[in-house]
Amino acid sequence: MNNKFVLKGYSIGLGLLLIVLFCSLIIKSPYIWEVSADNVTTSVTVGNSAPSFTAGPTESTESSSTNPTNVGTNVTWQATGTDSNSEDYYLVVCSTDAVTATEGDAPTCDVGTWCTSTATTSGNQATCSRTALQGDSESNAWYAFVCDGNASSASCSTSSQGSGATGSPFAVNHPPLFSDIGNNSGRDPGQTITWTATSSDTDSDGSQDTVKLLVCKTAGLTGSTCDGGGSDTWCTSSLVASNPSCGYAIPAVYPDQNHDAYVYVFDSHNFAAASGTQGSNSSYTVNNVTPVVSGVNINSGSAIDLTEGSTTNIDIVGTVSDSNSCAGGELETVYGYAYRSGIEYSGCDTSGESNTNYCYPEISCTVDGGTCTGDTDASASFTCTVSLQYYADPTDVLTEFPTENWLSTFKVIDDDSASDSLEVSTGVEVNSLTALDVTGSISYGGLAVGQSNDPLDQITTVTPTGNVGLDEELSGSNMCTDYPTCSAGVITVGYQKTALQSSTSYASGSVLTDSPVEYELNLAKAESGSPSTANTWWGVLIPPGTVPGAYSGANIVGAVKGEIVDW
Repeated sequence: MNNKFVLKGYSIGLGLLLIVLFCSLIIKSPYIWEVSADNVTTSVTVGNSAPSFTAGPTESTESSSTNPTNVGTNVTWQATGTDSNSEDYYLVVCSTDAVTATEGDAPTCDVGTWCTSTATTSGNQATCSRTALQGDSESNAWYAFVCDGNASSASCSTSSQGSGATGSPFAVNHPPLFSDIGNNSGRDPGQTITWTATSSDTDSDGSQDTVKLLVCKTAGLTGSTCDGGGSDTWCTSSLVASNPSCGYAIPAVYPDQNHDAYVYVFDSHNFAAASGTQGSNSSYTVNNVTPVVSGVNINSGSAIDLTEGSTTNIDIVGTVSDSNSCAGGELETVYGYAYRSGIEYSGCDTSGESNTNYCYPEISCTVDGGTCTGDTDASASFTCTVSLQYYADPTDVLTEFPTENWLSTFKVIDDDSASDSLEVSTGVEVNSLTALDVTGSISYGGLAVGQSNDPLDQITTVTPTGNVGLDEELSGSNMCTDYPTCSAGVITVGYQKTALQSSTSYASGSVLTDSPVEYELNLAKAESGSPSTANTWWGVLIPPGTVPGAYSGANIVGAVKGEIVDW
């Protein structure tokens, strides 16, 4: 207390007592009738008092080990101070319990200042903030003061550290370290791609020392999740002490290609790492897998019957499975091959080896409807249709190749040139087709009784329309004026003769009968669409007693499989 103030108060009190006594005497005294008065001046000096806390101090948002303040964000303090002298005050938060008031200005902390408010009206709330820095400790003590800025005797309150979770100290959460990322790229469909981060957290206070890895399909975050949410996430790890890893199980059917993968590390408070590795692209590759052929058959496993003088369509069927999908152009080329077994696939695996007698290579194939439903489907059934010529080599009995059969191979090449092929396990026979075509007509002309075609001069030409060497069978009928009734005017069949050589005399010809007789044409098997042909010469003798008229009949030229040696 100011001693001068006390002494002056005592003098004033004594003076007042004397005045009262004097007045009392005047009133009581019969001899005093008049009173005189004079002014007495007063003065006082009021001393400065330090403001005090009436609310707080407190952290406006809890900053504790369970809810730390991330580096780069603010810790904010608030308090209400009241100054008995009604002066403005400052809220100052110091790192130690030591502050110095400043006359006419804000106070300063003796060691370290966390923050200082602006001048605040007494009774109103003051706030101040400080940004958490990378160099801050995890736990930081604080001491709050309210101070006035009195011009002559500035003064501060005693310190307060608040209380509870919003009291001292405040906690700083540092970003985790993230220096490298790796993955086991080059995985097949059905395998797992795994990312591993070189990462840890320098904070060591309880739950603050764990980290997790997040891998996104596209770059960018919303908070601590991938921008696109779950559908945009390859994987996320659990919280671990260091080096978190997570994996993505590649579906069993998945296209072979490169995939972007953006990596992020967070601590247990979802505070992101700040290194250059954060958000980098750790892409991975799904390998191309070689497709596999199965279930090959030719002509549904049945023997092949060819079509006379034409082609016959047969199907080669196979199934292709590819773990990179049967769709999307993955299966770039699918071929079927049909060949006689003696040729083997190695003799019929390129277009340059094509031979319509025994080798049909690189037959185009198409997907059977409904067997490949999309990118997630691995298998497709294919059908390759080949047109076999009528002269394709037979492999049944009494042919050149009775111990062989016809085989097929199915081949697939994917868009990365990986290929597979499979030969049918059981081949099929190509049956003999014994067939011919006869051109020309037998018109013996005008002959008198006793005359004949001498030498034989009517010609029929045989062309093979099957796949074997040919002989022929010849037979005929009587020639009649009323054929086929033949009730009158008959030239019996035996007056007709045939020969396989030109300029054969009538006498040397073979007598035609009404029953088939084989003639050795020895016509070679057709090897192309322009096969060899063979001629037969015909003639007739008009016997005595033949009634004049126009005679007609029918002769038959039949196909006979020739001896193999003559093919």
